[in-house]
Amino acid sequence: MIYMHQFIPKNAWPKLQQLQQWGQLRQEQMSQAYYITKDTVLQYLRHQIERGNWREVQDVLKGKPMTSTGKFLYYELRDRVIGKLIMRLGLRKIIAVGLAVILLPIILAQAAGELIKRVKR
Repeated sequence: MIYMHQFIPKNAWPKLQQLQQWGQLRQEQMSQAYYITKDTVLQYLRHQIERGNWREVQDVLKGKPMTSTGKFLYYELRDRVIGKLIMRLGLRKIIAVGLAVILLPIILAQAAGELIKRVKR
């Protein structure tokens, strides 16, 4: 069962639009931010699975990152996403943090859904 809805900010899309207007981001930058975040998440999760941290990755994908190791992985992943958004798009830190807080749970929920579909086949 995926409980990621608990971590997705309420009214995520309107908040994302407000952040876009406040940060004066173009639509192209928003789509790049989405793809950078998605690539970073998938790359990070793949790397953690290769290192043998399957249980922790499973906790994060199930939407229960409140275990001590799950929490560590979630915050480490969030920091990586923020760093890549700053470096690749040249965003201010406050805007990168806002994007990461909104996009990360959405992308994790999508990744968990895709993984469940592949496993069920």
